Amino acid sequence: MSYTIKVNVLDAVKDFYPGLTNDDAHKIAEQIVTQWDYSDIYNDISDQIECAPNELGIDLEGKDGVDIEEEPTLIEKGLVLNPPPSRLFP
Repeated sequence: MSYTIKVNVLDAVKDFYPGLTNDDAHKIAEQIVTQWDYSDIYNDISDQIECAPNELGIDLEGKDGVDIEEEPTLIEKGLVLNPPPSRLFP
């Protein structure tokens, strides 16, 4: 099963303003689609992903695919090639 949300913008424009000419409805729909900021949709989905698992009893801890490495106990020395003239680089 595919979990897809689709909106026909032209149909939505016509639903909200059925008195528009076909040409005007197409122009408005085209402008909406070409200038749409899709990040809001992802933000909304992200918010739902945070809420839904709580309601469903699903634990998201450690399932985001990000591994956080602990800081090393020893500071590693780096090699600087062609250091600038400075007292910091003997």
